[in-house]
Amino acid sequence: MSQLRDYLMMLPDLRDLTPECDISNADVGVPGRTTPTEEEQLRKILERHSKNFLGDGNAAPAPARGVVCERDVRGAKPIALRPRSIIPKVAMKVYELLKKHLETGLIEMSDSAWPSPVVIVLKKNGIDIRVCIDYRLVNSFIELSNYPLPLIDDLLVRLERAMWFISLDMASGFWAIRMNERAKRISEFVCPFGHFQWIRIHSGSTTPR
Repeated sequence: MSQLRDYLMMLPDLRDLTPECDISNADVGVPGRTTPTEEEQLRKILERHSKNFLGDGNAAPAPARGVVCERDVRGAKPIALRPRSIIPKVAMKVYELLKKHLETGLIEMSDSAWPSPVVIVLKKNGIDIRVCIDYRLVNSFIELSNYPLPLIDDLLVRLERAMWFISLDMASGFWAIRMNERAKRISEFVCPFGHFQWIRIHSGSTTPR
């Protein structure tokens, strides 16, 4: 564990090594149905928006514009929680996950006064892990923000005359939203490897409703 901790001290200096999406190798069109001209037009559209796609090994989508995550704890005093122990057989997996998140700009080292403990959960296969953060105490201080969201039934009524539909799955969409400085510090989490905070929005913390 001490050796892994020494390795982690060097991680903030690592560059983002994840590759960009290579549109030139993407499969476009439908064999036998689309013409070379149509496929070339589609490829140009994809190249024009290439920054919105993820390359192999990439973990974080491009940051969204015009939106930022805010957290308001209503003037509450910081609550510092102690880290929970990590069993040795999963320590390396936790280290690799933190390393990946640091490289891709999802998290950064933190000196905040709001550390929440990391909880390691084994997935059903008994091998892979899920790193969770116990934000229950922090969530009790966060003030909820109410935003009006349209009902699904109302949206379907607006589409009743539509003939063509398309479904897009945004990979790790919540990671596209950046956090302001106050939200970052409230998102701090602690584990035997050190203190970290999120740069992009994350799961587990209270969100606007």
